[in-house]
Amino acid sequence: MPKFESPKHKGLVLQDDKGVWAKFEDGEFETSDASVAKRLRALPDDYEVTEAKAPAKADGDGSGKPAGGSSGDQK
Repeated sequence: MPKFESPKHKGLVLQDDKGVWAKFEDGEFETSDASVAKRLRALPDDYEVTEAKAPAKADGDGSGKPAGGSSGDQK
């Protein structure tokens, strides 16, 4: 689900003639509506809204090795 950030305008509210279509809380807004995400991506730079990058998935302990496996022979 796309997540957007507006660090400068933490309470940003976007609306048109049909009403509010995006309301940021603490500088964050998340949507499952593809058309809303498209509108947010198309905003001019002066709105200072950016799409948040998804956090990297952890592989167990963060070593890059699969979780639960053992390395080497253990007898």
